[in-house]
Amino acid sequence: MPIATAKKKALGGKMKKQRTKVQMTLRAVAKKCDIAPASLSDIENGILFPGEATFLSLIETLRFEDKPKICDSYATIKETAPPDITSFLTNNPDATAKVRQLMQEEGE
Repeated sequence: MPIATAKKKALGGKMKKQRTKVQMTLRAVAKKCDIAPASLSDIENGILFPGEATFLSLIETLRFEDKPKICDSYATIKETAPPDITSFLTNNPDATAKVRQLMQEEGE
């Protein structure tokens, strides 16, 4: 499902605002996140929407103070689970097992 330009611009604007706040250049952030500066510019301007791995790298590099909030925004736009939770579950089999147990208890 395509993501609306306005939603991409809203997320990109938050990224750009935070990059300015932490006083990092576009090139420095792009290099640290292993993406092309042009790709980061396109994300900030709402032309591209980052994949989960890139998004997580960006929010870590940009030192977002409220990571759950920005992850929830990303999830709402993409209509998926928040990427920080997905990453946590992927890297923690015990947590995945607990979630499955909760799902069984809920009848999912």
